[in-house]
Parts: sequence; C-alpha cells; structure tokens
Amino acid sequence: LVPENKRNPASVGKAGSCSKVKIDNPNEEGIGEVLIKGSNLMLGYYEDEEETKRSIVKGWFHSGDLGYLDKDGFLFLTGKCKNLIITGNGKNVYPEEIETLVNQIPYVNESMIYAKQDPRDEKELIIAVKVTLDTAFLDEKYGKNKYPSDEEMHKLIWEEIKEVNKKLPSYKWIKELEVKKEDFVKTTTMKIKRHEELKK
Repeated sequence: LVPENKRNPASVGKAGSCSKVKIDNPNEEGIGEVLIKGSNLMLGYYEDEEETKRSIVKGWFHSGDLGYLDKDGFLFLTGKCKNLIITGNGKNVYPEEIETLVNQIPYVNESMIYAKQDPRDEKELIIAVKVTLDTAFLDEKYGKNKYPSDEEMHKLIWEEIKEVNKKLPSYKWIKELEVKKEDFVKTTTMKIKRHEELKK
C-alpha cells in the first residue's frame, strides 16, 4: 500500500505489487503510451488472435492510453493515442486535456477538441472545438426558451474560450468554435464518436 502522505489524487496511482508499468517512446515531456505487464494481465482477447498480437507484445500490454510517470512512480493519464493531435511543427496536443478546461465553462455541457486545416496555410493545422450547451444552466440563467441568439451565444462562449487559451501554450490555442444544437454522436458507453462527428 502507498502511505497516506504519499498519495496523489491527480494520479491514477502506482502499479500494484503484481504488475509493472512503463512509458513507451516518451516525448520531451515524458508522455508516451502506457504499457502494463504482470501476473494480473489478461491472456488475450477472446477468439481474436490478431488483436491479441497487436495489443500484447513481449508480455507488455499496449493500453492505448497516453500518460507519464512522476519521480515517485505515480501514473498520470493525459489522453488516448488515437486522439493525439500532432501539429505542423511536431508539437503534441492532447484533446482531453483541453476538453477538461472547456467543460468548466458554465454554458458548456460537453466539448470535443479536434484539428483542422488552417484556411490561411494548408500545410498547417489549427485547434478547433465543438461544444454542446448546458441547458440546465441556461434555463436557470435566462429562463426556458429565452436564451441569447445563436450569434450572442457564440460570442459569450468565445470570450470564455479566450480565457481558456490564456492557460495554454500558444500551439494549443483554440482558434475556432462551433456551438452544436444537437448532442454529440456517442457509443453505448457514452463516449463521443469523434470520427463520426468530424464527418458532419
């Protein structure tokens, strides 16, 4: 067990006594894919040999999660490998990190960070966000069916986005905002289907 004074609530914790955790191919911030090995590791995916071979290599399970280990061995998760955005100058942007900040905006229910081509330079990417509205908050603030116009709502949220950008390095700045009127397309586990949303 980890002593009480050694726990870190921002972390997912340390590896258990029967397992090991390491970071594969870490970047300059120490962030890479989280690999797990131990006696508690699954043998593989049921009747799916191909996926098992892809996910378990030399006894290490490739989790698909991005994270880093601090000097005390605590594991911090930063996002999913499949969601990672790499900018034109090679910088890594973790959508979940920015979404956590955007979701704190009172008007916002949920958000999805993604990259799109810069209209001014087709070789570059910009960071954009789609958001859905927190109708419970809006009902309380303005009354039902008395919301600001679409244009006014966009301006209100954009002012909050500018405050979010102040907390981020410039390569992570959100440069485009879309306010959605309908909910995000989701999986049965209520995760946003990012690829389907980007087709819209």
